[in-house]
Amino acid sequence: MFTTETKKFPYVNTKEERQEVIVGKVEDRILIPQQAGRSEKRDELEVPLSANELKWAARFKSKECPKCQYIFEQVKGDKRCPECKSKIVVRVHYQTKEECLLTEAEVEEFNQLKESYGNIKWCLRECKKYQVAAKDFLSDWKMDSKEESAFKVMWKYVSDLRPQYIEKGLLGSYRNTVLTQAEAYDRRKMEEETYKAYLNVGFWDANGPTNTKTAEGENKFEVQNAKQLRQTLKKIKEYQEKNDLSFEQLEADYLSVVDKDVYKDKLPLDAGQSCLFFFREYRKYLSELKEDEKKAIRNQFV
Repeated sequence: MFTTETKKFPYVNTKEERQEVIVGKVEDRILIPQQAGRSEKRDELEVPLSANELKWAARFKSKECPKCQYIFEQVKGDKRCPECKSKIVVRVHYQTKEECLLTEAEVEEFNQLKESYGNIKWCLRECKKYQVAAKDFLSDWKMDSKEESAFKVMWKYVSDLRPQYIEKGLLGSYRNTVLTQAEAYDRRKMEEETYKAYLNVGFWDANGPTNTKTAEGENKFEVQNAKQLRQTLKKIKEYQEKNDLSFEQLEADYLSVVDKDVYKDKLPLDAGQSCLFFFREYRKYLSELKEDEKKAIRNQFV
């Protein structure tokens, strides 16, 4: 018999489960993902700057033109240097919060570094949700300080917990790891993997209500409660439109994804049943979007 979780599945776990922490290595823990508390120190979630970023950090303390070193007394928005006439772009550093003067050619590199930093910070936050200490993540990640390795380190911790969630019957916690995987693919711009991962999220959410407990103490599935995240449906819609996929192809992809889920037999709905429930929600979502579009058009003429 699986441990059941609350009716707010899969986002909130019971008080008892939330407190369950077995001391030992990360691989030996059964942990419940949760958001970091507000009392947590901010610097525990700060990501060290890489060597490539340190040169930018120094620049952000300077108010000199990056081409001719003309010194500005104030920095207020993009402008042209009065000395060399080159265009100056002002940006705020994503960690130091200092303003920096960039050339147009430097903006793209800065934006890439900012996005990379955001992804590494996301990996760190995900680890904290699964109660992996920030120092453990940073210790493993700093070996090469690359963005890709941050995803690998994060997923190593999360994937080590997955079979333990299943063993303990914490299906909601396992489902959260499926969403973490989908979001990681999305951040890495792996479109096909993102699409299939969100189909897998949909499969688990279709089975979500089975983790509620009835008065008789048995798991019960109620289809009217099997809601889908709009985030899931939005990503699938984006992929469908971009690749011009038919509904028949979507259903085939869904069934293929479910067939490859190693824990599909732990859930009461088979692939065919869950497919019906999932696409009921998906079609409802598309209908709601069309209604919203119609309302927007009508409002233009009011």
